[in-house]
Amino acid sequence: MFEWNDKFSVGISMIDEEHKKLIGILNKVIFAKGHNSNPEELREVLREMAKYALKHFKTEETYMKELNYPGYQNHKKEHEDFFDKILEYFHKAGNEYHHILHELHEYLTQWLVNHIQVTDRQYVDCFKKSGLI
Repeated sequence: MFEWNDKFSVGISMIDEEHKKLIGILNKVIFAKGHNSNPEELREVLREMAKYALKHFKTEETYMKELNYPGYQNHKKEHEDFFDKILEYFHKAGNEYHHILHELHEYLTQWLVNHIQVTDRQYVDCFKKSGLI
């Protein structure tokens, strides 16, 4: 299982809590991978990931727009690419279920770690200057 660590904190409690929830959903993928879950169970986890990711992305993007964050467009593009990839995995979950579990696990882990530790960290100074933190 993937555990939250303070090195993932961006210093904004609401966003950190949303990141923890995304990591919790990632752990459901890891569980499915290790317990021979069926394709519909994986699809349900992917639905949850997509739904929650959209909620989280909206939170971040709303702050970015309100605070005139200069990296907004690039950040939003990363969010859109992630959502597209989740939809791609959702469609593969039926026919290629066993083949995608490892790939999905790796993709989600790498994306979440990189996005939180690199991309999200880029807005922290802007948010601090605006008094959000």
